[in-house]
Amino acid sequence: MAFSRLSRINELRGKYLRELDNIHGGRRTRSEKFTALAKSAEQMLLRLDLATGVLGWLDVERGQFFLNTQCGIAEDSGVSAPTLNRLMHSLELAGYVYRRLEKVRLDEKDDAGLHLVRTRVLVRFTEKFFADLGVRYLWFRAKKAALKSRDKELREISGLRAARQEKASLEAFRRQQSRHNWERSEARKASQGQLEMLAQPQGAPGGTKPPHDADRGPGRPEHALERLLRSVQVKKDT
Repeated sequence: MAFSRLSRINELRGKYLRELDNIHGGRRTRSEKFTALAKSAEQMLLRLDLATGVLGWLDVERGQFFLNTQCGIAEDSGVSAPTLNRLMHSLELAGYVYRRLEKVRLDEKDDAGLHLVRTRVLVRFTEKFFADLGVRYLWFRAKKAALKSRDKELREISGLRAARQEKASLEAFRRQQSRHNWERSEARKASQGQLEMLAQPQGAPGGTKPPHDADRGPGRPEHALERLLRSVQVKKDT
């Protein structure tokens, strides 16, 4: 029903979404806004998360909520991105949507060496939008059913997250245990090698060589003098 009315909003102008026709005070809104709304109604309703009213979707496997881009909606709707952006601005002025803009700094740089900035926009349709469209009761029913489904999805996400954490903990424990076993094996090998070296007799074939004294070089001067005196005394005696 929402799509049926939004796709014919040009014909039903003044009956539904009256606030959009009064955003400029006494001057009526231009028809281009209603034409853009009629063209993009299907793509926006297809991307609408009924549980939150946000243009986005919940990825259960990854456990994250992703936002739809306005460029993608505009491309699939057959309108330009600036036209859709102006439409969203007008809907925000009328109180039909809530927008939150966030600027994300990218690692890419332009020719001047400045970082590029990407604008991420959250768009949430308010209850007033569905009330002025005449589908408030249907919106409440759809939202209630979507919230029940969302609770189930969140429990599934919690279970997947707990299973992943348990798996990561087990893998970390196994790695730690394997490293501990390797360290014990290396320490045991080192101790066995030291015991074998101590058990081998010195000078045995294949064993360790006995320590060899270093060359002490020539004698001291006093020793040479004593030898000289002894040789002189021997000559005198002879």
